[in-house]
Amino acid sequence: MKLILTLAMAFLCLSYGSAKKETAESPDYIKNYNEGIAAQKKGDYFEAIDLYLKALGEKDDFADAWNNLGFCYRMVAKSYLSESGRSYQNAIKYDPKNEDTIEYQGEYFLLVGQLKAAFANYQTLKGMSSDQAKALKSKLDPILKDAKEILKSYSP
Repeated sequence: MKLILTLAMAFLCLSYGSAKKETAESPDYIKNYNEGIAAQKKGDYFEAIDLYLKALGEKDDFADAWNNLGFCYRMVAKSYLSESGRSYQNAIKYDPKNEDTIEYQGEYFLLVGQLKAAFANYQTLKGMSSDQAKALKSKLDPILKDAKEILKSYSP
């Protein structure tokens, strides 16, 4: 467990660019960028997003700020996706035959790349003779088609 935490911290440290050298004459975009890094290091992604956006408002070609902004948006989205997944899990726990929930959870699984789980939800809906099976299948089919195409030329 300690190794996993160490690796996770190392990854997080590599996830943002270095602070830029700052002087009294540094432009505000450098100050905002550096403050954004500090907020990002603390896991305050919303604050970091605001600061990176301020920096980009002054210097829109600031690649490091764009990179960190993308990272922070991704981290914010992950936390909401995790909450979404837990919500569907609880909904199914309390009403395991709710076709809408099973279909929506299948869409969630597609969004987070859990194709096997999405397919299992499709099979559950199909076994229930639910119209929701068609809805999930219409979202599952294009993704599986793309995956098959990729696998044809993929070589690890």
